[in-house]
Amino acid sequence: MGTKNKRAKRLFGCMLGGVIVPFALLACGKKSVIGNSDPDDSRGDDMVVENTDTLEAVSPKLPDSTSEADGGKLTSVGGPYGQISVKVPASWDYRAVSMDDDQLMYGLYGLILSPNGAEDGQIELFCTDMFGVCGTGLVQEETTLAGDIARFGTYDEHEHWDFITFGKERTQVVAQHTNCDSWTDEMWEEALSILDTMHFDTDKTEGGVGKYIPESENDEISVMMSVKKVSSCGLVVSFRQYDERETGELVYGEGYTLERLNGEVWEAVPMVIDNAGFHDEGYIIPENGESELAINWEWLYGKLSPGTYKITKMVWDSEEEGSKTMIPVYPLSVQFILAGEK
Repeated sequence: MGTKNKRAKRLFGCMLGGVIVPFALLACGKKSVIGNSDPDDSRGDDMVVENTDTLEAVSPKLPDSTSEADGGKLTSVGGPYGQISVKVPASWDYRAVSMDDDQLMYGLYGLILSPNGAEDGQIELFCTDMFGVCGTGLVQEETTLAGDIARFGTYDEHEHWDFITFGKERTQVVAQHTNCDSWTDEMWEEALSILDTMHFDTDKTEGGVGKYIPESENDEISVMMSVKKVSSCGLVVSFRQYDERETGELVYGEGYTLERLNGEVWEAVPMVIDNAGFHDEGYIIPENGESELAINWEWLYGKLSPGTYKITKMVWDSEEEGSKTMIPVYPLSVQFILAGEK
């Protein structure tokens, strides 16, 4: 595979990051990048990468304890890792974005906040599997916000912060803004007052989320498998061909298997019916394109209880070799977490 196409594949992983199986992509440049886990990175989901210049940090002006947001309206959004909530004053707009709503530039789910009097710009307060940053001109300062350790990141000596990560052990909640050049100092102060009310409740979980594993892609056929809209009754599986190929069409069917993680052992999920079968129908994965299939397993497995699962599907590659037809089969798997649901 050429370098150009390899880069295209990783870019796709990042684009999926908030949508399907959010994949972590560590990209250099003067911005922060979020996702789940880099396919080539064995350091794990907890990795937060820093690359900073020795610039003098600009200390953020932290809110007073009697901020306007203290009397604001409590708003929240839930997801598989926990519930994010903040108090929003009447002078600000907000919008809750659930998993798979595709409204966030970054992250899995969260809140979009903006002051009423601003011409443009918004803050995205989101939950993510991993937040990695790199690039030149980045300075980070650790302080306390919302009753916890917070890290303010600022690029190129900007007057205001570019991102804030909450929590020390593992970054799960991040605030990041876009197009806020027209904001006044008062708006920036109000923003910090709002963020100072942030609470992340990991005991309140709902829905599900897919997670990339090495078995989710196969370079031999240049296909990546991912999932979205995870629930106790089903999900949507997606296949994307990320590189050009010279062999036959890639095809997958309706069949699949489910496994559940028990300790460190994967065990087959028991079926609720005997002699089950799938329709004999094939779906083509287009070149440099994507194919999706909605799966409902309630008839076969019933409703799944909270836990960590893995779904496996087969992809066929039809190619001619002389007078004999060979049909190689490639298994692809995606892990997903099913949290407690409403």
